[in-house]
Amino acid sequence: MKCLLFGASGGCGSECLIRLLDRGVETTVIVRSEARLPAAAKGHALLTVVVRPDGHLSLSADELIGYVKGVDTVISCLGHTMSRKGIWGHPRKLCTDTTRRVCEAIRLLAKPVKYIVISTEGVDRPDGGDPKLRGVMERFVLRLLYWLLPPHADNMANIKYLGEEVAGGRNPHVAFCAVRPSDMIDAEASAYTTHAELQNGIFNAGTTRRANVGEFMADLATKPEVWEAWKNAYPQLLDAVPPPAKGEGKRV
Repeated sequence: MKCLLFGASGGCGSECLIRLLDRGVETTVIVRSEARLPAAAKGHALLTVVVRPDGHLSLSADELIGYVKGVDTVISCLGHTMSRKGIWGHPRKLCTDTTRRVCEAIRLLAKPVKYIVISTEGVDRPDGGDPKLRGVMERFVLRLLYWLLPPHADNMANIKYLGEEVAGGRNPHVAFCAVRPSDMIDAEASAYTTHAELQNGIFNAGTTRRANVGEFMADLATKPEVWEAWKNAYPQLLDAVPPPAKGEGKRV
């Protein structure tokens, strides 16, 4: 089993990376700096690190195809850094452009590949399958965020691309899962629940430990029964236990 992982130096990506390696998955990561990878992964025999200081979007189409060609699964744990540069700087369509380029590479290769991507509870299922949980004020706030904050617009466009260009057999070689966590926290892995529909909105959000996101994504990649349950779906992931008291969280 082989995997290509984007966002391996981030909170969810590092959690996912450690678990993939622990399960014997040969994993290639494309990062700006190797120094930011989790200590538990550095030097691992199953890890291949590709350093691109300008970011993975600087890869040519042929280079990306070369990396995708040798794997069974592509995972994107990408997100925008919550800083002025990360919010309003470039690339503004980091997540969407990555999804589009990966899915097009898979189409050209004409081989079945799993694509697992992180999203957010602030994005609705593109097929309209979520319950009508959002009130007028929440819908207004989300629309405002769409116009004012490029990361939210990027998350929405990312899911829209999967719904319009991949789902329903339009890209028959890609099967995907878009994971929607709630408010993310740093804490040890715990019990969690997965739901086909949104269980809450942004004003009554639950919590999702980054370690649980990493665990679930690794399960999707390595456990056929989990993949079959959530293939071509947009599950919301929620912690099944209360968040830890202040100061008790531990970042892996």
